[in-house]
Formats: sequence, C-alpha cells, structure tokens
Amino acid sequence: MFSARSRILHWAQQGLIEPKDVETAMHMGGVLPDAGDWRRFIERMLLGLGILSIAIGIVFFIAYNWHNFGKFGKFALVEGVLLLSVSPIVRYEPDSRIGRYALTGASIVVGALWALYGQIYQTGADTWELFAVWGISILPWVVWGRFVPLWLLWVAIVNVSVALYFGTRRFDLFDLFWSYRQTLLALFVFNLFVLGIREFLRPQRFDGSRYFARIVATVIAIVATFLGLDAVTSVSGSDNAPIVSIWIVWFVAQCALYRVYIRDLYMLSLGCFSVLIVGITWLGRVLLDAHMLDAGVFFLLALVLIVAAALTATWLRKTARDWERADG
Repeated sequence: MFSARSRILHWAQQGLIEPKDVETAMHMGGVLPDAGDWRRFIERMLLGLGILSIAIGIVFFIAYNWHNFGKFGKFALVEGVLLLSVSPIVRYEPDSRIGRYALTGASIVVGALWALYGQIYQTGADTWELFAVWGISILPWVVWGRFVPLWLLWVAIVNVSVALYFGTRRFDLFDLFWSYRQTLLALFVFNLFVLGIREFLRPQRFDGSRYFARIVATVIAIVATFLGLDAVTSVSGSDNAPIVSIWIVWFVAQCALYRVYIRDLYMLSLGCFSVLIVGITWLGRVLLDAHMLDAGVFFLLALVLIVAAALTATWLRKTARDWERADG
C-alpha cells in the first residue's frame, strides 16, 4: 500500500518519467496541493484552532475569575458555553466539518463542567474518576461524530484515567514495583483494544485516515518498550518471564499484521525501534552482570547498535521493495 508520491518517485527512478516531468506528475496525481487545497486547509485549521481556543479560553477565564463568580454564575457560564458549542448541530450534520469541530469543542467544555462540579461540591472523588466520567459522558458524541481528533481526545482522556487509577493504588513500598507494571499493562491492553477496533472497523466508524492508528500504535510501542525495559533490568527473574512473553508476542503480531495483511512500514518501524532499545539494554545488563564496565564495553554496545540499526533499515527497505513488486 503506497501513496501516489511514492509511486511517482519510483517510476522516476526507473526512468518511466522524465525528471522535468516529475513535478507535473505530482500535480496530476494530487500529491502537491493547489490553491483550492491550500484554502480548504487554512479554513479547517483556523476553524479548529478557533473552537479549541474558545474552549480552552473558557477554562482559563473561569480559573482566573474564580472568586468573582458565585456558584450559580460559574455553572451558568460553562453550561451556556456548552449550549453554544453544540448549537451548530441543529443546522449541520454531526459528521460534517462544522459539526465535528463543534462536538470537539463541546467535549472539552464537558471536562471543564465536570471539574467545576467536583471543585464546588467537593465530592471527594479521585482525579481518575473525573477523567473516567468525562470520557463516558462524551463517548456518544465521539461515536456519533466519527472525527479522528475527537477520537484521539477520548483515547487520551481514558489513558489518563487508567494511569491515575493505578497510580492511586500504591499502598506501600512493596506494592510500588508491581503497581508500575500494572499501569503499563493496563495502558497496553486498552490501547491495543482501541487499535484492534480501529483496524477491524476501518473505515466504517473512522474517516479512513491512518494517522489515528499510527498515533495509538506509537503509544502501544512506547508502553511495550517500557515493559520490556522493566523486565530486562529487573532483579526479580521469576516475574519477568510473563512480561517478556507479552513483549515478544506483541512484536511478532505487529510484524505479521503490518507486513502481510495491512502493509504499513511505519508500524513495522515501531516494532524494530522497540527491539533495538530493549535488545541493547538487555545486552548492557548482561555485560554489567559479568562485571565488564570498561570503555571497550560501551564501544561494543555502540557498534552493536549501529549494526543492528543498519540491518533493520535494510530489512525495511527490502520489505518496501517487495511490496512494490507485489503491486506491480
């Protein structure tokens, strides 16, 4: 699966397109934006930044003038902004551009409303509960709007809620180590579930773009890498085998899925990046246990990293060429 830009550059390398005609081919293939594309991009960017600025500005306005408003005045202000945010839905469809931006702005204001409620009435709820209720409240809008930035906002809210939930479950020093792993495992499972739903439902509930899946996959790769690093640097060997197994299964599944079925070079790069980091850390740990701490060890680690990175880049390039040949 390649973009029009990659195909045009590949044809130019093969001599099928003259160098002077590459730019023309880019324009004909829709790779280079024209005046209309730039206008639409600027309109969407300004509309999105305007709605985001209004929503965030309301939050800071209330925070700055906290002592100047009464209880009902604060609620009236936030709820009034919320009604204004969702009012475009009366005229525009929720999956239209204006409707989607309106739902995104309203979703941010909902978070401010829940924070205001907890601050005024002092419910005693933990911070993770605020984010959890916020995520549950806007979930119908997220599904309704089918807007990737809104989905990313919802995923970020739930991730913060999950991280805060396990962060509040650290009862003593002995539980601190396992609580850290619990947090990583919970984040790993949740984001893996979201990515699976995204790849399974594409593009029925999404707009067909790949950057949502790639952002979520990046979060998964970071969490998986931290799990791998925690396992290879931990002194407790009995608890590390399940973590290492999870990391290996994730890497193999990542390579199999995105090399054979979906073909996404960025996803493969994430897995390779994780292997390089965890592998070099494991090798350094082995050498540390062997009491090899001279300068030659660091030179060896750097050499291994350079060779491994070069082999990884070669494999990725070969994979891309194989895909090109398979697509004709």
